[in-house]
Amino acid sequence: MIDVVPSLFSELLALPDAIFTRQDALGVGLSDEVLTAALRRGLIIRICRGAYTAPGTWTREEHRQLLARAALRTYPDAVMIGATAVAAHGIPLFEVPVVPSDIARAIVREARTEHLRIRPLRHEPMATPWGPATDLATALVQMTIDHGITAGVASIDAALQRRAATTHALDAAYELVRRWPLSSRVRCALEWSDGDAESLGESVTRVILRAAGWQVASQVPIVDRHGEIIARADLGIEGTRVLIEFDGKVKYTDGGVDALFREKKREDRLRALGYVLVRVTWADLFHSERIVAAVSAALMAAA
Repeated sequence: MIDVVPSLFSELLALPDAIFTRQDALGVGLSDEVLTAALRRGLIIRICRGAYTAPGTWTREEHRQLLARAALRTYPDAVMIGATAVAAHGIPLFEVPVVPSDIARAIVREARTEHLRIRPLRHEPMATPWGPATDLATALVQMTIDHGITAGVASIDAALQRRAATTHALDAAYELVRRWPLSSRVRCALEWSDGDAESLGESVTRVILRAAGWQVASQVPIVDRHGEIIARADLGIEGTRVLIEFDGKVKYTDGGVDALFREKKREDRLRALGYVLVRVTWADLFHSERIVAAVSAALMAAA
């Protein structure tokens, strides 16, 4: 029997998204024993309980989408919520684990499996490229409760910057949960959010600086002695001449040596006007003390 399994799995893997369920397998005559044997031989892999696909490698976000689609195939009445719904709406996430994938169903109490967190369904779903999900504002609020202020601000900024959500919708979604445990995370994230941020790195840097007690502005215009705008800095400590630039690779890889030269000239011009620059890299985001120390030193230098 096992010799004919590969051809049978080819038929199953031709289903949408190359995902099939246990019920799909039973429907073509495969038993649980055959599924177990195929898993051992590496012919298929389990995405989550009751859902399978072919072996492969995925990025974190590809894995997130695969797991979400598998959850919807396993539970046809499910709706994506929280971080899973935020991703389904096309909004980037900062350091949010793939597992558990968040879905909601018509149940009374929260339930969990190895890969899924299943909550009671409280909101009407809407269509997304991944399938049915709660509206973006509701998803952002739930994600912030689940994963904290930094993750919340990063995705809220991105949603505002892309005009995918409004502050009015976010405030309304917060009002529905304002008495929930950990809802203070949402209140803080909304207060610290800024739709002018242009990247996750800028958003996370601003959270670190706000948590250290500084007031921070995004996309700070810099004027020369004639009052003309000559540059915009990613971030600035309000009331000071300290600027913070987040170094994303795209700034330089797209322009090569010329981009590096232009950036050096720009930096020299800013320093000539009395500004002190602090550069932050992606690696620094995971060592907030480095950023705080660098900005503290810059404030002393600028005083």
